[in-house]
Amino acid sequence: MIRTDLPLTRRELPFSTNGFGFDGVLCPSVHKGQVAHSTYLFAPENPCASSYRIDLKQTAENSRFLFHEAQKSLALSGDAMPYNLTESQWREYALAPHSYLALGNGVYQVGLNYFNRFLHLDTRSAQAFLLDPGVNDEFLSSTNWYDPEADELWFASWSALHTLQRNLDPLAPVTVTLWSYALRREKKKLIWRGNLGDSLHQLCLSPDGRFLVVAELGLRSLTPNELAPSTVLILDLQTLREWRMELPAAAHVEFDPEDPAVCYLSEHNIGLVGPKVGIFGPATLRKIRLTPDGPQTLGLFTHPDFHRITTHIVLKRHQQTLLALSGYPGHLFLLDAANLSLAKLITMDAADRVDLSNLPHLCTQDSYGIAASADGKHLLVCKTGRLEIYDSQTSRMIFAENIKDEGQASCFTGHLGLMTPSSGAIS
Repeated sequence: MIRTDLPLTRRELPFSTNGFGFDGVLCPSVHKGQVAHSTYLFAPENPCASSYRIDLKQTAENSRFLFHEAQKSLALSGDAMPYNLTESQWREYALAPHSYLALGNGVYQVGLNYFNRFLHLDTRSAQAFLLDPGVNDEFLSSTNWYDPEADELWFASWSALHTLQRNLDPLAPVTVTLWSYALRREKKKLIWRGNLGDSLHQLCLSPDGRFLVVAELGLRSLTPNELAPSTVLILDLQTLREWRMELPAAAHVEFDPEDPAVCYLSEHNIGLVGPKVGIFGPATLRKIRLTPDGPQTLGLFTHPDFHRITTHIVLKRHQQTLLALSGYPGHLFLLDAANLSLAKLITMDAADRVDLSNLPHLCTQDSYGIAASADGKHLLVCKTGRLEIYDSQTSRMIFAENIKDEGQASCFTGHLGLMTPSSGAIS
């Protein structure tokens, strides 16, 4: 892959880790109006928080040319951007850090919302760089899959033309290619090509390696009050049979730790309304069994206060498998994974309130990410400028500390990376 180094500034910020209780956490935050973002690294052995600030201004300038040919082909104006955003709005959304994928030796792929290069962060050498996988400048999926044994990165790509075409028709077909890329050998392999969708948010293999699941976030509307469905592709890698599910803003998939054929798929029910996130109704979590004859829905969970989601994780506590889910603006849901029944609802302070009688509701506060301790007893919540830890059994807050960043307006933008003590990898 062709590498382009990026400006990075590492700083140590005051942060008390006394009582922190987690081995290491990576937290993404965008600096509004700065065309830059930071990854904060919190670790109990470090009395400070490490800030890795990456400057993407030049990258953003170069990216403006991505759509020129597509604009001409579709007879759109020269300032047409996806979702009908302005250029500055599009840059801030597209280049926001969303997730972390461990690649070993302290290197992480930082999943961007919508870009045609991979962003890698080396936390040990404090370096950041873009990588071009050589797929004709196509957009790349946000959260990808890495097989450390084969040293292969799995990802998806699609053209800028198809993305802009969805400004005209939110259901226009999008040709997607699924790839695996051997990083050390720098050799890519085409896995599948077909019609799927753009804004591909997560790509994930089942633990046994048989099924590949690709989720499209979508975020487009058919009318001011109706979301366009997003598509989830389920591909059997043994038989190459494929199935599609159409859901309201499906984004994330997590597999069950006991049964490799069972996964949990989130339906966020959100869309972009200008630059703001709009809630179109309650969210849903779907439990699915993947079979050679297609996916089977085993159960659904929803709740009047279950909105937007952002993150759902699978954890073990006292031999019981649980699901922890974030619910906008200030709820933590804990479910029994066996039957998706509500085990506990933790309510946090929130400045916004969702009015279901007036949809879509435009969110006025930032989302938050969650992670669980290895024993499942504690839930870590990262908000804009703040970390909190809750006891998953008593709902009591047991830790809280503000993140003292560089003093600029910032916004939490995605998922936490939780590191294991043995390898430094994200669990």
